[in-house]
Amino acid sequence: MWRKGWQIKFLSLGIGCGVFYNFIFSQIPLVQKLELQLQDTLLRLHHPKSPPKEIILVKIQRKDLANQKLSIGRVFYADLVEHLLEAGASVVVLNLRNDWREPSFEYPIKITEPINRPLKNLVQNHGAQLVLVTRTNPISNYKQTNFLIYNHLIPFDGEQLRPLIPPHTLQGFFEYEPEAEFPRNLSSTARRSHLVGRFLISEENNQVKTFKSAALLALEKFEQQEQKSPLSSRLAKIPTQVEINFWGRGGTFPSLELTSICQLSKDKKCLLVSPSQLSQQVRHKVVFIGFAEGNNIHTMAMLSPFGDSMAGVEIQANLMASLMTDSFLQIPPQWLELIIIILGTVFISTSVYSYQNWRLLGLVLAIFGGYFGLCLILFKCKWILSIILPLLIWTATGISVFIYFIWVRQKEVIILQNYQISQLKAAEQEAILSRTRKILHRTASDIHDGALQDLKLVMDKIELESDLDVDSILDKLAALGQEIRDKLYNIRSVAEKMEVTPVLRQGLNVGIKATLQDLVNSGKLTLTVITELQPLQEPELNSVWIEHREEIYRFFREALNNVIQHAQPPHGTATQVCISLEQQGAKCILAIANDASIIKPSACERPKGGYGSKMMDAIASELPDGAWEMSVLPNGQLQVTLSWHLP
Repeated sequence: MWRKGWQIKFLSLGIGCGVFYNFIFSQIPLVQKLELQLQDTLLRLHHPKSPPKEIILVKIQRKDLANQKLSIGRVFYADLVEHLLEAGASVVVLNLRNDWREPSFEYPIKITEPINRPLKNLVQNHGAQLVLVTRTNPISNYKQTNFLIYNHLIPFDGEQLRPLIPPHTLQGFFEYEPEAEFPRNLSSTARRSHLVGRFLISEENNQVKTFKSAALLALEKFEQQEQKSPLSSRLAKIPTQVEINFWGRGGTFPSLELTSICQLSKDKKCLLVSPSQLSQQVRHKVVFIGFAEGNNIHTMAMLSPFGDSMAGVEIQANLMASLMTDSFLQIPPQWLELIIIILGTVFISTSVYSYQNWRLLGLVLAIFGGYFGLCLILFKCKWILSIILPLLIWTATGISVFIYFIWVRQKEVIILQNYQISQLKAAEQEAILSRTRKILHRTASDIHDGALQDLKLVMDKIELESDLDVDSILDKLAALGQEIRDKLYNIRSVAEKMEVTPVLRQGLNVGIKATLQDLVNSGKLTLTVITELQPLQEPELNSVWIEHREEIYRFFREALNNVIQHAQPPHGTATQVCISLEQQGAKCILAIANDASIIKPSACERPKGGYGSKMMDAIASELPDGAWEMSVLPNGQLQVTLSWHLP
């Protein structure tokens, strides 16, 4: 298990990646478009079967105001609203034409007073049942949005210099942006709306006031008129946007054509066609009046989740219906979604840190599936969370953390390998020194027990015998000198070549197999080779074993050389050689056998006094529990066996 510091590093990396990718992906249009399409799919599945019966639309077509002057049009509008209220409508939501909006100015109003008087009288007489829709730009948390007060339509107290009707009780805002006709993200006004907003109403005095949306203000007045439970007071406390719950495509709400309500009289007023029929249609209802055709600023067309163009007046009706039935979708604040994303990155980072196999993929998929299921459950509970964005962030975070994990592990592996290499070199050097000392000791012993003893005998003979054969003594001394020189030369050769056999670093079995292959390729070994080489559990960094391995390998080379020199044709009758290496617990056995015919049984006995036999005795005696023997197998093969225990 890694250190606790690494856990903190992984968690910090996961959180940092989550915040970073959240900033990056939230700016990518494609991600926002995918999120919008997914949420639209859920909205289409979530919409109620039928809209509330308390809402009705009066749709104004382009032809209805053709060839009319603006003053006459305002009179007609005022009469239309008056008739609707007299017919029993509870509240009328009036979308004014964009060209009827006038800039702010000081009272008293003199220039436009006659033109605006019909609407002003309407406001003064029916302000409690009337909502004037004020189109605004989308509300931003970073700056205040300007709000136009309809001073030219609100009765004014000239003495106290204040409006007789507070603007916030009459005017309700409707957020609109031209991009809503082709929305690219969830924050589009075609999908979401604020219920309450703070607006800048005077740039000179920096006056900021709170206004309600047209739908919420209409609901509040509807509840007052119909004496219903004040649902609007609770809705007014929602600080964030809400997701509009659409009831269907355009035309879902019942509507009235302007020509079916009234006709234009000679004095340019609205003449009712059927008062009784109108009363049946609008009594105790909220009536929305506005343009319903054409992609113009009056219509405020937006793209609905069902893929059709929907007029702003129908968007308002859908929002009003969502509030009225308490079926709108609440949107958590951004800081809460960021916390959810960070928690997800913490889980992903922990998963990558804790699992490095196939279970990691299953756990990540479980996290993704669990979050998607949570989103569906919350959607049923009228809460909506982003889906595509968190999943993309978690995926990118998981990949980043996993790459970092692989890099860290690879770095640690490299460090460990370098450490093991340094340890192995140290062990090999120690083994070389130890082996050198042993070889020197053996050589010195051979010189002392051999040539020097013979030299001593010669010297004794010279001292004791008077009649000497000088030539034989000189020959003997020359042979002794040559023997000593040969042994010293061998020592020098060994010193120059003393190193760990490279092929043995991969294991004794690998070294034996490679040596056999080299001898076969070079033609020195012509017998059929049969191998049963089992990998040993070698202590790689043990200098004692490295030294022993070199000696065992030397034993193998000596035994195999005997086979080549004495058993292989033309020197012998062998047809095959069998080399086996096996481990039984801590005990290891190396055997070299050949099928050469044996003439005398005594030839199978272990030879005495030969240089090869002495070397094999020395090697076996220095190995832990080492022993070697030469034996005849039941099948007639001659086998040399070396056994030892691993250190």
